[in-house]
Amino acid sequence: MYFENWMYVRAGLILLFNLSGAFFCLAQEQFLTLSDADSNFVRKPLRSNEIRFFYGLQGNNVSLGSKRDDHTSFNGDLYTNTNDYIGLGLTYKWFDGDVSFSLPGTTYLNQERSTLTQLRLGASYTLRKFAFRGYYLDNKGFVLSGTEDEFYSTPSLHEARLGLQMTYLFNAAKYSFRAAMYQSEYQVKTAGSFLLRLEPFYRNLGGKSESMIPAAFDLSSRFGEQAGLVYIKAPGVLVMPGYGINIVIPNSRLFISPMVFAGLGTAFNVYRANDIKYKYVNVEYAASFNLNMGYSGSRYYSKLQFNWTAGYVPLDPSYLTSANLTISLWVGIRFSDLKKF
Repeated sequence: MYFENWMYVRAGLILLFNLSGAFFCLAQEQFLTLSDADSNFVRKPLRSNEIRFFYGLQGNNVSLGSKRDDHTSFNGDLYTNTNDYIGLGLTYKWFDGDVSFSLPGTTYLNQERSTLTQLRLGASYTLRKFAFRGYYLDNKGFVLSGTEDEFYSTPSLHEARLGLQMTYLFNAAKYSFRAAMYQSEYQVKTAGSFLLRLEPFYRNLGGKSESMIPAAFDLSSRFGEQAGLVYIKAPGVLVMPGYGINIVIPNSRLFISPMVFAGLGTAFNVYRANDIKYKYVNVEYAASFNLNMGYSGSRYYSKLQFNWTAGYVPLDPSYLTSANLTISLWVGIRFSDLKKF
């Protein structure tokens, strides 16, 4: 509860800070038109490169349950793994990348479980109709919980995920993915688009040798072949239809850009339990919601970003549920080239 309440308070302060400067610097500077987009809807700033800094709060949870229980719950503690993080990014010509790190001493767990460290890397390449984003996530000192919070693992797990998001835009001439996600273009009139995302990925969750499940709960009558579970490794692919819209506030530089995806895919799971390796192919489900809102000016931009993702992985009889929630403040400075910057 402490983390949840404090997260809301700080999110409110971040939002007020972000909007406080949103109604000035409204001078009519010149825009650049784009040959591959409708200039009535999408244009480009004169300073097309930028460097950005961001600070965020994160709550993350991965829960393990079993279909053999009398009842199952998907309402596990969203904040089993929490931290603050800082990062920086750069957009220069064709390159767009970000890196962020967790801040030590900012987890809201009990002291004996406060060992989470995190690294995130992302790189993007965006065309008019296609957007590509590769990412890498690494969590050390991760905690796994039961779906009803009846147990917690020791903070010694390692979670890693590598993936590539490939997104197709159906209304690319009027809807700018760059304006929605990276603020490297201007959406001058409100427009939206249906989206289709293909996401191949590889994930790895586990420890060194001991089971992820505490001994009192680690029963074959409950988890079947997954009793004594040490790790799960899986390559897979997701197909996720979605929709995004850039809402332009008249006579201001304020923007609101929500984007939602939901779909399913398949994964080839390899896991070790009770010193035996198993293989299991499953269908899994995923959803995500992203919201960027803030101010986009000619020399700088600032925004509040809200991101939520969730997933469901059935292994029979056990299953994994995941949820990740982040709120972050971004400030970007635009420049024409490195020499003038």
